[in-house]
Amino acid sequence: MTNIQIRLEQYMQTWEDAERFSGTVLVAQGDRILLEKGYGYGNHEYAMPNTPSTIYNIGSITKLFTAAAVLQLYDRQKLRLNDPMETYFPGYRHGDRITIHHLLSCTSGIPDYTELSQYSPRDRLSAESIREWLNHEPLQGEPGQQVQKSNSNFVFLARIVEIVSGMEIGAYYEKFLFAPLGLKHTGISCNEEILPNKAYGYSCSGEGVVCAEYYDMSGAFGSGFLYSTAADLFTWTKALGSGTVISKEAYERMLTPYGYLWYLEASVGYGCCVKGEPAEEMFMDGNIYGYTCTLQRYISGDLTVIVLSNNDASPVARLVKGLRSILYTGATSIIVKPELADAADYEQYRHFAGVYCFPPMGWHFTIHYEEGLLYVDRLFNQEFKKKKFQLKLVADTAEAVVLACVVCDSTFTFHKATEVKFQQVTYSFDTLNLPYERSGG
Repeated sequence: MTNIQIRLEQYMQTWEDAERFSGTVLVAQGDRILLEKGYGYGNHEYAMPNTPSTIYNIGSITKLFTAAAVLQLYDRQKLRLNDPMETYFPGYRHGDRITIHHLLSCTSGIPDYTELSQYSPRDRLSAESIREWLNHEPLQGEPGQQVQKSNSNFVFLARIVEIVSGMEIGAYYEKFLFAPLGLKHTGISCNEEILPNKAYGYSCSGEGVVCAEYYDMSGAFGSGFLYSTAADLFTWTKALGSGTVISKEAYERMLTPYGYLWYLEASVGYGCCVKGEPAEEMFMDGNIYGYTCTLQRYISGDLTVIVLSNNDASPVARLVKGLRSILYTGATSIIVKPELADAADYEQYRHFAGVYCFPPMGWHFTIHYEEGLLYVDRLFNQEFKKKKFQLKLVADTAEAVVLACVVCDSTFTFHKATEVKFQQVTYSFDTLNLPYERSGG
């Protein structure tokens, strides 16, 4: 075992010892596996551990597969990227203005159907029912003008693959993506199907780890309904750039930056995010009830990092940041778990209570003061039934007051040196640092 492998092992052991990660990690350089190991429990009720071969729902990493399916049809001259979507999937009122390229690059302006008031994760949905919802909604911008992540794009793209190929999307994936690469543990996640060696999905509640709420996987059609393993995703990642799945020219299109998302510090490609031009990094994250994951490819160093977790509050991007630091420098300074004050007078912070919003996405959270303690009602943009997530003091300096969630370590930095004192807070969840504003402040 090399020094790098030892440090990778030690780093991940720190996460497991702190009870801050449950899942599987794979790190590779070229074809050489440096780390492949499971951590925590795939089933808490029976204390069944995660292993290197554990299966997880992969959320938006599905979009890479859907994009590849579309690009295969492009390679076979079954469709053109500048064709309007109505050519293949008619009935959407803006379909004559939106091209396949707009859908792939998230520049269509189509709202995310999961943000609509009528959407429920418990409902069984189809691409046609989602299209009908969206027919009553205006575009969020002129097609081609700006990037905005929207699951609707990939629901429509998956339906287009079905219409053009004459095959159900699952059959298409199996015939043209999974079987040729030997991806035997990758497929469409169905709620009623029992999959041996699949991890149960969990969430963090105000009372600790709980079973994730029900999510009907039909609603994630084409955008987030696949399951996989770390090994299968490693095979997939290598194959994408080899010319065996899509052409080299199509792969270059996939990794072309089409617009910058400042809060991700990355640009959007086809079904993925990229950094650099030409791309030096390609990555895709996934988050769906009970699971969170990331697939990261560092092209210049021929490095691959895959992290799959069966807890949707796991800070996988921050975990990967530490792994990457070890790979490039041999060391890391990532803090796994912030040090919390044993005792503090939270009465002096009760004025932090209020509703805070992130205007670009409409996300919000509420902080409240109760019986001498502070609580927040949600983690990131997900809400749970047990809403009381306790906050504890990390630091109180001349510049800011920093609080952290005791169950997931997300931090809330209230800035003192502002014109509107304490009306703004930086909410740090994983590696995202988002400026929230107090509503009505």
